[in-house]
Amino acid sequence: MGIKAAILGAGGMGKGHTRRLIGAGARVVCVCDKSEAARKQYMEEFPDEDIKVYEDFDEMLSKEEFQALFICLPPFAQNGQFEKAAQKGIHIFIEKPIALTTKAGQEMVRAAKENQIITRVGFHMRQGEPVKKLKKMIADGQTGKPVLFHGHYSCNSLHTPWWINVDLCGGQIFEQAIHVYDMCRCLMGDPKNVSGIMNNLCHNGVNGYTVEDVSASIASFSNGAAASITANNCEIPGLWAGSFKAVYEKVTVDFKDQNHAVFTYTDREPVENETVESENDPYVDEVEEFLGCIQEGCDTSCNIVEGYKSLCYVESVVSSARMDGVKTAVC
Repeated sequence: MGIKAAILGAGGMGKGHTRRLIGAGARVVCVCDKSEAARKQYMEEFPDEDIKVYEDFDEMLSKEEFQALFICLPPFAQNGQFEKAAQKGIHIFIEKPIALTTKAGQEMVRAAKENQIITRVGFHMRQGEPVKKLKKMIADGQTGKPVLFHGHYSCNSLHTPWWINVDLCGGQIFEQAIHVYDMCRCLMGDPKNVSGIMNNLCHNGVNGYTVEDVSASIASFSNGAAASITANNCEIPGLWAGSFKAVYEKVTVDFKDQNHAVFTYTDREPVENETVESENDPYVDEVEEFLGCIQEGCDTSCNIVEGYKSLCYVESVVSSARMDGVKTAVC
C-alpha cells in the first residue's frame, strides 16, 4: 500500500495534488477545507476515492492516520497547521510562499528541524529538465563564475478576491514572482543586498486592489554577481509567463520557461548552442520526489529552509520598495 496523504485546502492546488498523488500510487485518506462549497466540489471530482472530509484541521489531525500532509492554502490561511503536523512527525509538502512573514517562516523551519520531518516547498520551476542540467553543471564546475541573472514574471488578471488584497496574499512579488526569485537563488546563490521598487499603475480604479502591479529589483551577491528581476500584472491577458536568463563565465542559458532553454557555450571556439527541452510535468515531478524521499528517508531538493530563504529574498525586496528603493540586507 502506498503512502497515506492528507490534503489541507480543497481548491485548485489541492485537487491537482490529489490527482498527482493518486497517479503516483499514494492513497489520499482525507481532505480539509473550511469552505463547504470547496469540499463539495472536491468530492465531486473524486467520487470513486474513499476520502474523508473535514471542516476543522485539528479534528482531522487527531482522528486520521497519514504520513504526509499537503498544505495547499492561500498565504493568509496558514496559521500554525505546519507546526501542529510537524509535532506529530508528519512529513509536509507546502505551497509557496510558506508564510507572509519571515518570522512565521522561522517557526516552520524550527518545527521541521526539531521533529526531523521531510519537507518540500512547491517551487515547481526547479523541476524543469534544463534547470536540473544547469544545476549539475554548476555543481561540477562546468559553468565557471556566476555573473548575472535576469528574470521576468508577467500576467494580466484580477485572480481571486483574496489575491488582490495585499494583507491576504502579500502582493505579486510574494505570491507569484517569488517563483522567479527562487530560481535566482537556486542558480546564483543567496543574495546579499537588494533594492526594490513597486507601484500600482493599472488597477487604481479596481475596488479593493491593494497589490502592486509593477515591480523591479536589483540584487548583489557576495561572489560579485548581480541580478535583476521584474514583474507586472498589466501585460497579456490569459498569459502567465515566467522567463529568465542566467549568465556564467563559460555558459549563458536563456530560459523561455523551466522546461525550454538554450545553452550557449561561450568558452568554445566557435561558440556552440544547445537546445534543451522537455514536456515533463514539473508538478508531477516534485510530488514524486517528495514521496520518494519519504520512502528513502532522505531530504528533498527544495526543503523548508529553501522556502524560508526565498521568502527572505522577497520580503527584503518589498521592504526596500516601501522605503523607495533603499538598499536592504537580505535576512
